[in-house]
Amino acid sequence: MQRVILSILAVFWLYMGFRLWQVEYAGQSLGAAVKIEPVWEKVLTSLDEAPLSIVNEVTGETLGWVNWAPMVTRDEEADPGNVDGMVEVVQGYTLSLERGRIYGLKRIDDLQFTATFGFAPFPTNNWTDIRLSLKRQYERVNQFGIQELAATEFRLDAQSTNDFLTMTLARDDFDPAIEIQSNDLEIKYEDLRNPAKLVEHSLQLAEVNALVAQGINLATGRLLSDAKMNKPLNFELPLPQQAHIDLLPGVQAKVKVYRVEIPIVQEMKVRIYINMLGEILRVEFPSALIASINDSAKTQFPTQLVLRNDNYYHNRRRKNP
Repeated sequence: MQRVILSILAVFWLYMGFRLWQVEYAGQSLGAAVKIEPVWEKVLTSLDEAPLSIVNEVTGETLGWVNWAPMVTRDEEADPGNVDGMVEVVQGYTLSLERGRIYGLKRIDDLQFTATFGFAPFPTNNWTDIRLSLKRQYERVNQFGIQELAATEFRLDAQSTNDFLTMTLARDDFDPAIEIQSNDLEIKYEDLRNPAKLVEHSLQLAEVNALVAQGINLATGRLLSDAKMNKPLNFELPLPQQAHIDLLPGVQAKVKVYRVEIPIVQEMKVRIYINMLGEILRVEFPSALIASINDSAKTQFPTQLVLRNDNYYHNRRRKNP
């Protein structure tokens, strides 16, 4: 009798596994298009965090690291009653970049960053809040000739219920006798579309001398006028309407994934590879975009910059102390 029961259970689970395979994979050949909505929902509700190394794919050098962490917020006060299988009430979704680091020459030179993006529950699923933090520590020599530790942190906080966002630039001398110096600035969302306003707010945040700031504003306004760039900026990204079935590049095993392409500027697209459970496996940045940033900001980022999931790719640890 026990063998009969075990046989029935085995057949049942085989059938359920086959049906699950049919739902997820059947008819989904490589390159096939799928709707973006179910893929996005999988990303928001994924139970798996993604440890992502920031890598120069040409040399294989690891340039930094960040942890991708999705979270579903449920209403703990909602009474499910006595009904079995009662669906929990979802209050919202959060996508977080945690403990992010861009490696410097020494560990103290690392650029630390975190980011949090909040979304309302379906069906609206609009953004609710955005929080961003960039922090850089450094060593300096004080007025007494003693080397000491200091830090500068930039913070951004935006709420969908407001018509403005808050930017903060804080300086910390790690001295209990000295208070942390901070400069807070409120920027209206409508000003984000005005290049001249962006320059003005940036100078205010950095506490640039008033006369110097006035000269920079005049020069910027003349430059924008001469280049015919004084039209409003467009911060709305054309989000993709579909994803495509693909294989995860750069690994030996055949891992079927969703490939999502997000256009940033014209034909420059960020490619994101997501497994069938919603876990981020790989992010590719367009080399032309990185090259443009290097030219304009005088930086030296590698043009083939990718984020790779440590659970799928072998990444070397940082070499510097």
